[in-house]
Amino acid sequence: MRERTRIPVDYVPGARGHAVLAVSPDADGTEAVAVWRLSPTGRAGGAWVVRLDEVAQDDQLVRIMWMLQGRCLVGWDTETLVAILDRIAHVLPRELTSTLRGHMLTAPELLTEISEHRSAYGEAVDRQRALSKSKLAPLAWPTEVPDHEELAMRLALQPWAASPVAGAALALTSAVAMAAELWQDTEQARYRRKYLRALGEPKPLPPRWLARLRAAADNSAPATI
Repeated sequence: MRERTRIPVDYVPGARGHAVLAVSPDADGTEAVAVWRLSPTGRAGGAWVVRLDEVAQDDQLVRIMWMLQGRCLVGWDTETLVAILDRIAHVLPRELTSTLRGHMLTAPELLTEISEHRSAYGEAVDRQRALSKSKLAPLAWPTEVPDHEELAMRLALQPWAASPVAGAALALTSAVAMAAELWQDTEQARYRRKYLRALGEPKPLPPRWLARLRAAADNSAPATI
């Protein structure tokens, strides 16, 4: 099978990107918080690990967290993200914590939106098939969208991670990047069909996902999903 060449699209107008938080043991067993800063398509642009027993001793974590303004926090679920913020809220300015709480995404949400669009595109092909005299093949996806459990299992082991906490952050980073790739596959498959181009120009990210990133960049109220 011929390997596909990808050209990552990191610039998305109006969006700054994402951030990943994880709490777990560091390489020496000490509990630490990992902070990964990601582009809109999930490429890492900064990564830090700070021991939790040191966060109150200097302002390193505060400086790092300020760099996350305008981004959406991404987690497996919002409860975990809130719990992590609660662990470090005592060293962060209240307005920063409030802003970060207001812009959260979960990996299952991203996958669900992609699946919804794939279903809608498949239904559009079925409608066109009913009207066409030509035999139309169904849309073929290079990679199927995994469910939440499958995705978590697939990304649970990060053998290249320097520590458990780094591995946890890398797993979430991979989930965001995988979702962005799945969306690129979706739009490429759609746009190859002339009758599906009427649904619009290819979008860099699914509409609700993109709206959430832009709302965070505007530091406005969270967009509805």
